[in-house]
Amino acid sequence: MHNLPKPQPCGQPWLEMQPTANGRLCGQCDKEIYDFTGMAWPTIARTQAEHGNALCGMYTPDQLKHWGQVSPPNACAKLAAATTLALALSAVIPAMAQTSGGRKLTGTVTFVSDKGKPEPMPFATVLLAGTQVGISTDAEGRYELLLPDAKALPEAAKIQFMSVGMTTDEWPLPLQSDGPLQHDAVLHLNPTSNPSVFSVRQPSLPERAKWTLKSLFSRRLQ
Repeated sequence: MHNLPKPQPCGQPWLEMQPTANGRLCGQCDKEIYDFTGMAWPTIARTQAEHGNALCGMYTPDQLKHWGQVSPPNACAKLAAATTLALALSAVIPAMAQTSGGRKLTGTVTFVSDKGKPEPMPFATVLLAGTQVGISTDAEGRYELLLPDAKALPEAAKIQFMSVGMTTDEWPLPLQSDGPLQHDAVLHLNPTSNPSVFSVRQPSLPERAKWTLKSLFSRRLQ
């Protein structure tokens, strides 16, 4: 646990990022920012270790203050209350339709190791580009993604396969194909990636409430 470096603060706004299966996608650096706010320290350390301690993430002030330690009970209680209120506010907005009547895409994601040998890529992000439809691979690099109906797909739809420190792989989705789809992606180490990790500030409850009401008002105008 003590080998996990404390992340540097980042000023990117969490609420304006595109949601992913594990958190949000930063439009500034094209990295997936993990939501660690609901995790205990052992889970944070384990998740980071599985990704080479290279994940940027959103943390609570108490998590950063007690870095490398189990947060005090009162901090956990405040976190639970904040999470409950945030979920209640988000429930005001109707959930976006994800997948209905679509096709299933399955496959594996691997990466080429230093020895030139393909190995399973656990917890990689598999995302339908331009949407919030995404999922993470399991510990063996396998995934199963249910796609929206063909009418709901964006033009020139493509699937993105991403992981921190790796190059992004994109696969054009065959729109005319019927039935289940299968694709195996191979990621490579990104020689230009910056190993530095950052922490995104957790939005306050007033900020979340303001963002929720703003989103609700915008949808009603559409």
